Amino acid sequence: MTERTRNNFFAKKIVLSLFALAVCAQIIFGADNSSSEKTWILAGQKFSVEGASSKAAQSAASVLPKLILEHISVDMVRSVMPDEKAARKNDSLLTERLDLFLQLSKEIKARDALVLNDYNGVAFELALADAQKKIKEIQDKIDANLKRQEGIYHPEKSKKRIIKELKPDLLESAEKIALYKNDSEALFEAGEEAEKQGLYSRAYEKQAATAKINAVVGGKISFFGDYVCANVELVVYPGAKKIASAMEVGSLSQISVVAENLAFELLPKIANGLPVEIDFSVNPKEALVNAVLTIDNIVYDPMPEKAVVSSGFHSISVEADNYARETFVYNFSGRSRFFVDVNFKEKSEGSVKLVLSKFVPGDLFFDGKYVGPSSKTDYVDVPLKVNGDTVFGYFESPLVDKRHPENTHDEIMFMQIPRNLMVDGNELQARVKVFDVSKNIDRRRKMMYLSYSALILSLPFLFYTYGRFTTYQRGVQTSYGQVSREEYEKYRVMSLAGTGITAACAVWFVCELVAYLVAVDRTLPPKAKKIRPSTLRKMDNARRLEAVQKIMEDEAAALAPYMPKKEEPDAASSEEKTLGPELKDQDSQ
Repeated sequence: MTERTRNNFFAKKIVLSLFALAVCAQIIFGADNSSSEKTWILAGQKFSVEGASSKAAQSAASVLPKLILEHISVDMVRSVMPDEKAARKNDSLLTERLDLFLQLSKEIKARDALVLNDYNGVAFELALADAQKKIKEIQDKIDANLKRQEGIYHPEKSKKRIIKELKPDLLESAEKIALYKNDSEALFEAGEEAEKQGLYSRAYEKQAATAKINAVVGGKISFFGDYVCANVELVVYPGAKKIASAMEVGSLSQISVVAENLAFELLPKIANGLPVEIDFSVNPKEALVNAVLTIDNIVYDPMPEKAVVSSGFHSISVEADNYARETFVYNFSGRSRFFVDVNFKEKSEGSVKLVLSKFVPGDLFFDGKYVGPSSKTDYVDVPLKVNGDTVFGYFESPLVDKRHPENTHDEIMFMQIPRNLMVDGNELQARVKVFDVSKNIDRRRKMMYLSYSALILSLPFLFYTYGRFTTYQRGVQTSYGQVSREEYEKYRVMSLAGTGITAACAVWFVCELVAYLVAVDRTLPPKAKKIRPSTLRKMDNARRLEAVQKIMEDEAAALAPYMPKKEEPDAASSEEKTLGPELKDQDSQ
């Protein structure tokens, strides 16, 4: 292999390596996280006020819709029915026809103005034919638009009228519910004129379409002393169709309760789910006697054999005496009836002894209950329902900001006990390091970006120096041109330096990438392990040190009455020490 072939081979390897690195960087940094899933945007507007004009009333008119949206801001989906999708299609076709009509009016005026121009016979015929052709094209588009409208649902004519069969894109589908600007505090402002005309006006509908809003929560509130009456309505666009209304009366001091009740009434219409019947089968049958069913925080006691809920995701929990609670979340959609088997497991109470391998002051919580503070010398008894499932808990400890020591906040670190270690009386240890996980991830990500930038910036210097070096090397070998030995040696050293800098930057980037992945992996809760002898020795040493310290404190407390008390100086001696002997003599004279 010649020197030129070797250089070309080496250059190709560098180019391929850089291309692979660029692809990896694009995957890591440039991945598009945006989801193609359609969203159904819900917004709220400031309520109108009746019977009051005080500052508190105006404040309640803005706060109430925000509180309602706050209770709706959950991971929900809406079943979009054919009539709603048809209304959207109809609105888009109407907008298109209006635009085509304006174009048609413009072209007709341009055709009629031809008679005012100084054309001869042939030129006039050609211009007139061109104008007629443009008019005909626009008319054909309007006719095609009207034909596409056939088979689309027309809610303003008949609620049950469907011409031909619905197209596949008009069938029922699910869309993720999202709030306007993804913030419950952001209220939609359509403008003074549109708001004056009302939620059902065309002007308001145009403003909602411009903001890509699918529904608006509006209403009015009335005040009677310290009580408020709220009438709320949910309007869907396009079409300005009211699909839900609710009314609630409550105390102005407890307006959050009023908002929660209103949101609870609007949620079924927002999700727009069809009713679904759930049949429950409980095993063993003895557990059904005192079983309690909970569906989305609604308690059914005693547990019924059937329940009717709206289509969509629901959280179901079933519990009974002497049995472990069964909880699950499922998407009840696509069918009108579901069968759920609840297989209870007998509950056997047990406890696991847990200690931190490295002591950190704080509090331990397991199974949603406080189990005690961490200790250097003793175990913490964690009461567990030993039923073969992994148990999760968390450790809460105060964290001090190093830059601002006066700022102290409680940091929560999660942990888990694997099912294979859940044995009654088992002695376990958990290693918990308390730190701000999100700040650590941000710091590692910034360092990774910095190392990647340094790697990219080092490449131009490498390409330049290595290219000059290979050129001078080829000139020296072939005796072509006036190549001095000094220039050759200079660029050889510079190319080696450039290669070393790029290699160092690449190693730095790889190390920072690994550190970033490790920081992200630390978000996973650590698993408890069987206790090690080193941890037992630490506990024994801590016990001895605590016992010695306690003995010394007891002895000091016992000897305290016999210790000589320090005599307090009297006023005269104090004055003497303060004034000094010379001043005292002058005073006596």
